[in-house]
Amino acid sequence: MQQSDELADASFVLDSQVRSLGIKTRGCAFNIYGENDSTEWFSSEHGTMPTYKTPRENLFLRYFEAGLAGETIHIETFAGDACVKHYEFLCSIPVMGDALREMIRNGGSFPATQTDHVVYFKYGYLLFITLEPVPQAHDIFLRFAKVFEQTYTRFLDLQKAEAQANRAALDLIEIKSARKKAEETLAELQVTQKQLIQSEKMASLGELTAGIAHEIQNPLNFVNNFSEVSKELLIEMKTALDNGEQDEAREIAEDIISNLEKINHHGKRADGIVKGMLQHSRAGGGQKELTDINVLTDEYLRLAYHGLRAKDKSFNAALNTDYDEHAGLVNMVPQDIGRVILNFITNAFYTVNEKKNQSANGYQPTISVATKKDGSQLRISVADNGAGIPQNVIDKIFQPFFTTKPTGQGTGLGLSLAYDIVKAHGGEIKVESKVGEGSTFTIKLPLNA
Repeated sequence: MQQSDELADASFVLDSQVRSLGIKTRGCAFNIYGENDSTEWFSSEHGTMPTYKTPRENLFLRYFEAGLAGETIHIETFAGDACVKHYEFLCSIPVMGDALREMIRNGGSFPATQTDHVVYFKYGYLLFITLEPVPQAHDIFLRFAKVFEQTYTRFLDLQKAEAQANRAALDLIEIKSARKKAEETLAELQVTQKQLIQSEKMASLGELTAGIAHEIQNPLNFVNNFSEVSKELLIEMKTALDNGEQDEAREIAEDIISNLEKINHHGKRADGIVKGMLQHSRAGGGQKELTDINVLTDEYLRLAYHGLRAKDKSFNAALNTDYDEHAGLVNMVPQDIGRVILNFITNAFYTVNEKKNQSANGYQPTISVATKKDGSQLRISVADNGAGIPQNVIDKIFQPFFTTKPTGQGTGLGLSLAYDIVKAHGGEIKVESKVGEGSTFTIKLPLNA
């Protein structure tokens, strides 16, 4: 789910899923709170209504206030005259009323009785309409609301990341012909960013984007600076030629040639950086290839660090690396293993940053990343000196949607995805942690896979 209009499709899927569980519904809806009203997407087995607004009055005011009062599920049944008045009110609402009247003209009818099940989550509520009470389905409705809250939180995060990427893209439009090559590679990067946003597997898109932007900034600065200097030198050379100063003009020409070589060098450097990052971030076909694990690990360490620094300039950490020079090339899907490494490193930065914010002066956030060839296995470890993880939490961290981060800061899918990726490579993940001292996540991969 990437765009707000996809909520209509999601409401149809929700209704279908509920029906597949044997629960007969008249329809299901998502209701997202606004400042003075709400936006609702409704679907039934007959199709999906156009998106409409619900006012803070009548039943919608009751539903809203019940949520404010702390209810997790609110149930109202309409029967007889109450049901007739209920649909008279719904027909008075713009867009919804038009859709309901169209349904009647096409041979449809309003029910004599119905039960609304309103199940709340952080941003609004889910509405499940049945023709009779279904108390046995209440737990199912609550679980749907919990999962949708996590999904919608991620949807908002992805929208924000996409907006930031689009703003960055607009800044690049003014790059002139001397930076054409870098501009083309950045355009390709933007396409790849959209592919990553559409993939729930890349939960750390913000960090990846910020890291790549940092990596290409230096060569772009060189291109800009040498372009400006060369322009000034050309003006000087023209003056020298006009004055008949041939020797002076030749010296200036040598300087210009030197600058152009530097521009070419740094342009190729930016191109190489972006192509390398695209290779590891592109969705790909999941094909294994021989990969330099030390280069891959170091790239994602750098990206994660610069990504966090882009969001929090005050953050600093000591980075220790110990790469086994004998690790060599390993047969793997580099995009997938890269995601695992990025997830581990990003989590490590998060925990040391949290500890720093809660600690007195003297605490030095430290991240240690190492590779080691150990017989028929390759080990990749990421260690931190953060707060550590209690044993009862370690037992749950690989479960889908489990997260210790505040709502909106994590999807709970990163470690679950990492577990699946490493398992698919025939490997395993080991976690060692001491509360108050830190944690070490180790990937063990077979070298003969």
